[in-house]
Amino acid sequence: MKLLVEFSHPAQVHKFKHVLKSLMDKEYQVLILARKKDVMIELLEYFNLPYICISRAGMNRMSMAFELILREVRTLWQALRFKPDCMLSAHSVAITHIGWLLGIPRVVHDDTEHASLQQRLYMPFATHIVTSSAYSKNWGNRQVRINSIEPLAYLHPDHFSPDPTVLLRYGLDMEIPYAVVRFIAWQAAHDIGYKVDSKEERGNLIDKVLDAGAEKVVLSCEGFDYRINQQRVIKVCPEDFHHVLAFSRLCISEGGSVANESAVLGIPTVLVNPQQAGLFNELERYGLLVHALTMDEAIDKGLKLWNDSFAIERCKQARKRILNEKVNMAKALTEFLINFLENKC
Repeated sequence: MKLLVEFSHPAQVHKFKHVLKSLMDKEYQVLILARKKDVMIELLEYFNLPYICISRAGMNRMSMAFELILREVRTLWQALRFKPDCMLSAHSVAITHIGWLLGIPRVVHDDTEHASLQQRLYMPFATHIVTSSAYSKNWGNRQVRINSIEPLAYLHPDHFSPDPTVLLRYGLDMEIPYAVVRFIAWQAAHDIGYKVDSKEERGNLIDKVLDAGAEKVVLSCEGFDYRINQQRVIKVCPEDFHHVLAFSRLCISEGGSVANESAVLGIPTVLVNPQQAGLFNELERYGLLVHALTMDEAIDKGLKLWNDSFAIERCKQARKRILNEKVNMAKALTEFLINFLENKC
C-alpha cells in the first residue's frame, strides 16, 4: 500500500511521525509533500522521513494564492508518479483536490476549527475527516472522532520521555528556573486580520519574565529578533525543543501548537491568541492552560503563574488526569489508517 501525505506546518511532522513510522515498519510506502516553513525541513531530516519539498510558505495573500496553485500542480505530478492508494493531509488543500480529481481516497486530519477559509476549500473533497474528541465542529457521517488530543500523538509517555541531559547543551539544568516564550509570524491563512504585537510589546513580555526571576528565557519565534540580554535569552535546536520545554517553569505562547504541547507536558501555560478552538477549551477545562487575548493580559496571567508555588504541582496532577482519560492519538490514528487502507482502498 502507498500513502501520499501533505504537510503544511511543522507541528504536523510531530503529529504524524510515529504514525508514519509505524506504517513504514509494516512495509507501507510513504511519501510526504512538504513546504519550507519555519523548521519543517529540519524536522523531516532529523526524523528521517521521506519527503519532497514542493513549495515555500507564502507571506501574504497573493503569495499564498500563488503557492497554492504551485502546490496543486506539483501534487498532481507527484500523485501521478507515486500512484498512492490513499492520501492523507492535516488541514491542507492541494492533496484533497488532487485526490478527488484522480479518484483516490482522501483522509483529512483537522484540529483548527477557526481555519474556515481552508476548510471551505478542502472539506467538500475529503473522504474521511479525523478529529480529536475536543474538536468542536461537526462534519457529519464522514467525521471520525478519536478520544484523544493532538499532542498525545507524540508527547504521550509511550513516545516521549523528557531527557534532562539535553538541558546541559544550553547552559540549563533542572534547578535553573527558566521560561519558554513562543512568538509566531501571524501569516497563516487563518491569522489574516489579527493584530500583530510590536517588537517592543514582545520584548516587554520577555523583560517582565526575566525581571520576575527567570534566569533564562528560551525563545522560539518566527520573524522576531530579540537582541537584548543575549546571555539570558537563548534558542534551542528544533529536535531538543520538547525536552527543554518539559523542564520549564512557565510557557507563554502566541502559537496554539506550542501552548498545547506545553500544557500536555504539565507546564503552566498561557496562550496569548484571540482565536478559539476546541482543544484550547479542553485544556482550559483540565486546568492546563490559561487563555489571554492581549499581550498585557498574557504578562499579568503569566507572572501570576510564575509566582504561584503550587502551579506546577496542579499542572502535573492535571496531566496525570488527562493521560488517564485520553488514548494514545498516534496508536489510534495508525489503527484507523491501516483499517481504512486495507478495507477501503
